[in-house]
Amino acid sequence: MIPFTCLAADGVTIAGAIFPAPSPSRGAVVVAHGLPAGKPPSDAEPDEGYPGLARKIAALGLDTAIFNFRGTGESGGHLDIDLWPLDLGAVLDHLDRSELRRPRYAVVAFSAGGAAAITRSADDARLDPLIGMAAPADYGFLPLGTDAEAWFQFYRKLGMIRPGYPGTAAEWAARFRRVAPREAIARSQAKAILLVHGEADETVPVAHAYELQRAAGRPVELRILPGVGHQLRRDSRGVDAMIEILRQRG
Repeated sequence: MIPFTCLAADGVTIAGAIFPAPSPSRGAVVVAHGLPAGKPPSDAEPDEGYPGLARKIAALGLDTAIFNFRGTGESGGHLDIDLWPLDLGAVLDHLDRSELRRPRYAVVAFSAGGAAAITRSADDARLDPLIGMAAPADYGFLPLGTDAEAWFQFYRKLGMIRPGYPGTAAEWAARFRRVAPREAIARSQAKAILLVHGEADETVPVAHAYELQRAAGRPVELRILPGVGHQLRRDSRGVDAMIEILRQRG
């Protein structure tokens, strides 16, 4: 594992790590996480988190980068969801300056990270293939319009809205409405877009996957996993689908 930091376009520090593939490498993958929801349930199976997932991908012969979006982990800034595409761009810029430089990077993006990746791909041809895992078409499923203060305080307690945040809860919540993957996917510069979604997703309804597929206006591969919920990274069926795609397309 090789830690790194880089700066987003607005100066926020983004922290990440690279997991080199055994030689020879056959490509590079960037993994984007979803919106953190605190500690996993006490009965959840222990796992190695995103580092463990990165090691599995690297074992396929693919150099793998993981990172924390702003407001999460060791990265700076606050949880400003509409600026997450900047953070992904900063990571790609960092890889461009490294020995891992590629004309394109496979991007595996989970949930809110999928929304950021789809948005970024409308202006950045480096994301290809783009693999959205339980990606939302928008954030309308979140009750931010009525419970903005509660959500704001929740993420403040989790340390993702940090001291000195310059706006109100309502202004913070409004940032979610600015994220529109449904519109962005029609402009995506990715040559290949693949969407994986659990049929029993309790957070982002599976209808979002179909909406994104329709909105793309071109062929998009859609894999619906029967009986699978939202946490695709924690479900072997979700991970297996991702691994199969990377073997074929990575």
